[in-house]
Amino acid sequence: MNLKVLTAEHPDIPAVKALYEDSFPANERGMSMDMIVSNLDKMPIKLFGIYTDEAEDDFAGFLLATEGEKLVYLVFLAILPEKRSGGIGSQVLNAMREYYAGRPLLFSYESIYEECDNAEQRARRRNLYLKLGFHETGWFVKINGTEFIIASSEPEIDKDAFVQFMSAVAAGNPNAKVPELYRRD
Repeated sequence: MNLKVLTAEHPDIPAVKALYEDSFPANERGMSMDMIVSNLDKMPIKLFGIYTDEAEDDFAGFLLATEGEKLVYLVFLAILPEKRSGGIGSQVLNAMREYYAGRPLLFSYESIYEECDNAEQRARRRNLYLKLGFHETGWFVKINGTEFIIASSEPEIDKDAFVQFMSAVAAGNPNAKVPELYRRD
């Protein structure tokens, strides 16, 4: 597995866009991939292409990370359907830990506590993250009516730093709303 930071001109951007639209429902996407790509050099975001070989000619997926001074938020991770269940996602998350050493990695995934049509998929995803050593922080956000669990590479997160970080990211997108963090009782 190999990761490459992609620029707006990279020839795999159309494949990233197609995978993005196929992997995430519209209500979870927020920005279009065209908007994300056009802001790669204007916002603190990094788009990684995921490849199964060193030559970078076997595109397998992408990861979008938003970088802050104190933390990194992994916004989207998608692997092509035919490449899933082969350990690529695990390798990517471990590589991100090394790449961003010294800063906690945060990400969100759909809550297992809501009634939904994809409960089994949500549980598998959660179990994978926990198996890889990530921690549920006890914090949740609701985005477009769906509850998400905030997870981290560290057992605890600095809530204020996370809120400040999300506010700064939202400031770069006029359509973005900063989701409110909450705990379940």
